[in-house]
Amino acid sequence: MKIFSFFGSSSSGKTTIISNIISQLSGSMTIGYVKNIPHDNISLDTEHKDTWQMENSGAYRIYGLAPGRTYSMLRRKTDIDDIITNDNDVDIYLIEGFRDYSKSTGFLVLGNEDYLTIHHDYIIKANNKTYTGECIKYPEEFSKIIGILMDA
Repeated sequence: MKIFSFFGSSSSGKTTIISNIISQLSGSMTIGYVKNIPHDNISLDTEHKDTWQMENSGAYRIYGLAPGRTYSMLRRKTDIDDIITNDNDVDIYLIEGFRDYSKSTGFLVLGNEDYLTIHHDYIIKANNKTYTGECIKYPEEFSKIIGILMDA
């Protein structure tokens, strides 16, 4: 299984790039996505609907089963390795915001240049207008990103 992390400052372009990668590759491989959310103020359901109500009542594990999807929420912190190692039907994982995850190829999506001090394998320049160092320019060089993902 291939694992790639995309990290950088807020509004650097991470989500847009990952979304475009998924659109490009989803027909040829099974893609997993994990987002690092630094706060607990999230909901996967509409307020006051059934699964929302059960979560807010204190249920430990909540599943939502729809005809073509299953949603799951667990009321505990799960380690990223637990997710990745237990998901055998995924060809490639794209993870967003895990800048210290050493088991992945790291793409720094450059917004704030202070992030250059964080270990990375590649730099993608999407919204940064001033950086002149070696990097992959997005969207002009999007095919380079796809090439790296496919060749790894």
